[in-house]
Amino acid sequence: MKVYFFILICLLFSCKSYDNYSQQSLCGNNFEIQYNKSSKYVLPKKGKSKNYFIVYLENNFNDRIHITINQKEIFNKLVITNDKKPDEYSDMLIYRMDKNNKYTMNIQGENTKTCVELTLDNKYRAIYLFYYQNKWIIRFSNQMRIN
Repeated sequence: MKVYFFILICLLFSCKSYDNYSQQSLCGNNFEIQYNKSSKYVLPKKGKSKNYFIVYLENNFNDRIHITINQKEIFNKLVITNDKKPDEYSDMLIYRMDKNNKYTMNIQGENTKTCVELTLDNKYRAIYLFYYQNKWIIRFSNQMRIN
């Protein structure tokens, strides 16, 4: 009986939990923001102190993506997902930031005519962007991809 209880506890604590919030953008499309609060840094201590974050463009992209931060364009590319390699991200970017400033990110899909505006949370070092079932999903996390 103790073994079953132990396995149950392990399963409950090993699952990733996300806090989800649905919002509507100024363009009129719905999007979802997720916070992965249980994530831990996969970076060494020296890497944690750096003032940057990484944006991963994950699944279901077939669009020209424009990303601006505080009205400065930092990304403008055609992003196409390789469906044969679902474990690989489609593209990524690294942005250096100052902890004392507020940052507003604007993401636009040119072909889908969708957009997302959000304030960056500097407690998190990674942002994962998904476009799934005609909806943007933005996941803030401290887990970095290793591949």
